[in-house]
Amino acid sequence: MNKRPLYFDYAATTPVDERVIQVMVECLGFNANFGNPASSSHAFGQAARQTVEQARGQVAELVGAQPGQIVWTSGATESNNLAIKGVAQARGVAGGHIIT
Repeated sequence: MNKRPLYFDYAATTPVDERVIQVMVECLGFNANFGNPASSSHAFGQAARQTVEQARGQVAELVGAQPGQIVWTSGATESNNLAIKGVAQARGVAGGHIIT
């Protein structure tokens, strides 16, 4: 039987899959792929952009989408706002008021 305590506060944080940690380590540190993917004028940014696009393709394949349908956001608030605005626009509420 597992003697580790149970953790139920996954809204605050969650353990990261070991495979994800391994890939993240490849992007950390000076000798890694740490560039700004939005800066394509240098090799660091180009390498980072390639990594981001590879991840986008992997996520798209995982969820049965096209890579262009995958949008990265900076966090939950931005994600929620994007989803709410998307639903409102799809229902013709664009330009109106949304109260959440």
